[in-house]
Amino acid sequence: MKLMADNYDDDHLKSSSHSNQTNHKPSPDQVIQPLLDLDQNRSKLKLYIGHLTALCHDRDPLILHGLTPPASYNLDGDHAAWEKELQKMTQEQLHEEMEKGERDSAELQEFANAILQQIADHCPDILEQVVNALEESS
Repeated sequence: MKLMADNYDDDHLKSSSHSNQTNHKPSPDQVIQPLLDLDQNRSKLKLYIGHLTALCHDRDPLILHGLTPPASYNLDGDHAAWEKELQKMTQEQLHEEMEKGERDSAELQEFANAILQQIADHCPDILEQVVNALEESS
């Protein structure tokens, strides 16, 4: 009996998961939410970069000499309009928007890392302030 039940469960799970895989396409909301999360993370990263930049400018603007922020750092469009536009996009457009968001995030992260490296090289005490502030906020 148990063997039959195990086989039924295995067969039932295989057939139901197989049919879900072939017929299931993510709903627009399932695709849009990760985009919104990614956008929120990019916004936080921009704030972090802004804070690091301000610390450097207060101490010595030459710390950041030679560093240029990526274009995505200066992009601040109408967030509400962008969210409405997402609702009208096709799956392919949403996928392209996700790829663009991921590229932008990677560029911002690289820029933040470059700033941190400059700070570590020129003013390690500022880096200590940043680390202490991060520890206090978590």
